[in-house]
Amino acid sequence: MSIPIDIRRGWWVRLAVRVDGPETRSRHTRADGGGSTMQRSWKRRLLAALALAALLGTVPVPAAAAGYKVISNGVVVSDVQAEMVDGQLMTAVGPFAESLGYKASYDSKSKMITVYKSGYWLTMWIGTHLAFQNDREVWSPVKPYIKNGQAMVPAWWLAVRLGADVSYANGTLTVSNGYKAPQPATGVNPNPRPDSPFADPTYVFPFPQGATYSAYADTMGASRYWDGQTFGHEGTDIPAPHGTPIVAVASGTIVRYGWNTLGGYRITIELDDHPGYYFYYAHLSGYAPGLKLGSHVKKGQLLGYVGSTGEGPEGTSGKFIDHLHFGIYDSNWKPINSYPLLKYWEGNKVKL
Repeated sequence: MSIPIDIRRGWWVRLAVRVDGPETRSRHTRADGGGSTMQRSWKRRLLAALALAALLGTVPVPAAAAGYKVISNGVVVSDVQAEMVDGQLMTAVGPFAESLGYKASYDSKSKMITVYKSGYWLTMWIGTHLAFQNDREVWSPVKPYIKNGQAMVPAWWLAVRLGADVSYANGTLTVSNGYKAPQPATGVNPNPRPDSPFADPTYVFPFPQGATYSAYADTMGASRYWDGQTFGHEGTDIPAPHGTPIVAVASGTIVRYGWNTLGGYRITIELDDHPGYYFYYAHLSGYAPGLKLGSHVKKGQLLGYVGSTGEGPEGTSGKFIDHLHFGIYDSNWKPINSYPLLKYWEGNKVKL
């Protein structure tokens, strides 16, 4: 290994020492002045630096990327473009997540990366440490970035977040969660009509044509935490930019309106077609003009806008990412899984 050190008069000398964790600590020494005393001082410092470098061995840098490999569930994962950055092995999120049985998407407009499967989703953004796991804030040790058109994320950190066992040795990251890739099916509709009275082909998706939103997963029953209590999630979360329009999936009457401690600004609509059944829209940032308790709304009508309100007194927002929570309830207020219905309606969007 070579460490570039310029000891010319007036230059800074920097020795970067890697310690455990994502951060790098540095020591700076000023090569100032002259004379034999200073020269002897620099000789001592240079010898110490070279000795320390020999003890440390190689310092990982992106230029050594070709030597890194990822093995997931016994299979070498190709196209991960693995490289070391700030002590973290970075990989392309798509092939890495898929090797563990998850899906991944990237929205270039919002720079948002989403990793998801049934009951789980993790959201990150290019250029920031901030991330959210099932609505809860977490922290990425290295900021994701784009390389050759691929979103690069810290592999060890992501694997642990996805529940996999991880080890690293001799340039190889090994991850395992028991996932086996299924054989591709043929002639299967990816979003078949659910066996549900709400699988009405005339119902519409809650976002209109042209709206930007991220991939979403079946989060029904997933664990949620608030105010010291754990409870099961009762709907589907669809991440979308703040202010994205939300429309009525079906026609009905507003029976609940205003602030809810958990749901924030929300609207509950009793369906015209199925009296005693309700569609629930939560975490809104605002309502469409003219709506109130008892108002009748038509399918495709604007209801409000995506936000992050809830989990506190009125006006609380920002405790989770902007998204629409969509739920379905029967006459006893028992939740019904909305995910398969949303996938079915997704091809039917209104134009505002």
